Amino acid sequence: EILNERMYLWKNINRIKEIFVSGVISLIVFIPLTVIVDSYFWRRTLWPELEVLHFNVVLNKSSEWGVMPFLWYFYSAIPRSMLTAIIFLPLGPLLDRRCLKYLVPSVLFVFLYSFLPHKELRFIIYTIPALNTCAAL
Repeated sequence: EILNERMYLWKNINRIKEIFVSGVISLIVFIPLTVIVDSYFWRRTLWPELEVLHFNVVLNKSSEWGVMPFLWYFYSAIPRSMLTAIIFLPLGPLLDRRCLKYLVPSVLFVFLYSFLPHKELRFIIYTIPALNTCAAL
């Protein structure tokens, strides 16, 4: 029994190392690639993700692109994205509790993003397939 636990732990540690190494290799390859490509098109040296982070977090200027009310994602963006499937969304957890593993993280994600004053559908678009899955159950 102890041997099985140690082997399981060892496999997990090796898997984490593999993921970490893969991530580092990806960073080493793709950050310079995106800097080269975007610098060429913008005609100045830049890393787009760092520019966005600096503009939105450090300078706190995202509101210059417009702001929406706190609940905008819930009363406008999600219903327009899901269309008629939104009708079935409340039924998902009632009919199949497994639906909660899709619904809860998605709603929590949208709730947390709602604290940002500048809202766009593209910020939460990743939740729509999970919400549709829950509506389909």
